[in-house]
Amino acid sequence: MIEVAALVAAPLFAGGLSLTVHRSALLHAINLMSMAILVTAEIMITRTMLKDGPFTALEQLVYLDALSTFILFIIGTVGLACSFYMRSYLDEQVARGVIAPTRLNLFFFLFHMFLLAMIVATIANSVGVQWVAIEATTLATTFLIAFWRRRESLEAGWKYLILCSVGISLALFGVVLLYYSSLHVLSDVGQALNVTQLLTVADRLNPHVLKLAFIFILVGYGTKVGLVPMHSWLPDAYTEAPAPVVAMLAGVLEVVSVYAILRMRVIVDHAVPFAFTGGLLALLGFASLVTAAFFILIQHNYKRLFAYSSIEHMGIAMIGFGVGGALGTFGGLFHLLNHAFAKSMAFFAAGNIHRRFHTVEIGQVQGVSTAQPWTAMALMISGLALSALPPFSSFASEVQVVTALASQGVPGMWFTSTEGMVTIALSDQFERLALTAVFLMSVALAFGGLIYRITGMVWGTPTEGVLRQETWSLGHLPVILLAGALVVFSVFLPPPIRQLLEQATTILVIQ
Repeated sequence: MIEVAALVAAPLFAGGLSLTVHRSALLHAINLMSMAILVTAEIMITRTMLKDGPFTALEQLVYLDALSTFILFIIGTVGLACSFYMRSYLDEQVARGVIAPTRLNLFFFLFHMFLLAMIVATIANSVGVQWVAIEATTLATTFLIAFWRRRESLEAGWKYLILCSVGISLALFGVVLLYYSSLHVLSDVGQALNVTQLLTVADRLNPHVLKLAFIFILVGYGTKVGLVPMHSWLPDAYTEAPAPVVAMLAGVLEVVSVYAILRMRVIVDHAVPFAFTGGLLALLGFASLVTAAFFILIQHNYKRLFAYSSIEHMGIAMIGFGVGGALGTFGGLFHLLNHAFAKSMAFFAAGNIHRRFHTVEIGQVQGVSTAQPWTAMALMISGLALSALPPFSSFASEVQVVTALASQGVPGMWFTSTEGMVTIALSDQFERLALTAVFLMSVALAFGGLIYRITGMVWGTPTEGVLRQETWSLGHLPVILLAGALVVFSVFLPPPIRQLLEQATTILVIQ
């Protein structure tokens, strides 16, 4: 299919062309043209998938269903928003001498390679190719995180590279175990890691090997997601990387890594009880949610504040997937979408504030509403959306997750008892109430910490010497569109997006 070829060719061609171009205006034009082709191809693929169902392409190298198409929608939307934002952001950095004009094309090359790797990881039929693509994101983003070449950014880049390389190595071992198990069932060595083949024989794979494989893949890709306790790289990287890069890390790379875990989870759930994978996902989800909630309360750096907010929201999504069922799974997927939009907008605002106030310390930033009214609006909207307050759609997705948790509980986490069914039922009810209470208290703590810090930055009087003016630019357009989407999605999901979510939920819920 030409649309699938365009998905890969657009960022690949744009990245190669960027290396030969040194004019800023031309680099931005290439970037926007590439994203326009990418988004157009995604729209056409979505229409085809919704009309004809899942399909393979390029001699079964590519597999696209509702789940992968939904992830492509997030990649395209956040990527396009970042492309618009980069115009004013990068040009100002060049004007201030932070980025040498000769290094600007290197930034665009790395950005396109990062985008290409995430697209390949999403559309690859082979679990092995998917692993290679996610490893490629590590290589591209390491240089982007360390792009400023300051001591702190270099340290953050090395920390990210080392920890994520260890994680991705564990994920590779999980892929090898999956391959070992499938070889005993599939005689075709070349097809042994293809999702389309694995799904047809998943119930015949060795369940003990699959359990071990899932644990390695969950820990490995969970490192890229930033799940606790594999999260220690994330606050440093999100603090030091350029704002458009952080928006892609938080809004897209985390989602693609979750997608890789869910792909493996579907295969495993055909061979082992759902409670196994559900319990592990919920365990890491609660660890991430509770840990992040407490760290949000003590943050004095607004970029680290949003970093821990990412850990919190990935934990919420994982709880939804761990609880499972139609409601929990739908809520988890919907929450990934809402978080991607809100968090990218938050880091756009953080990038603007850092350029104006030249600090990441919350205590040294106040009066943003006076100095940067457009940025203050973006900061408040993203903060309220990340706090899951109505009318934002993140409120709806969190309600779906907590409702599923309260009504279903987490499979495989019942208290054991030998005193009869009544005692087991009471234990199950107590577990659901306890977990729901922990969930609600954690999101309440995160809400209080986030809103308190953000409102302190928005209101007040700017410090002496801070320019009190913000003119409209093209970089404000994605903020308005993302904010509008977060409000509209709370009351009305466009039919294509709803169909993608519903069909993706059906794929993940094993009957």
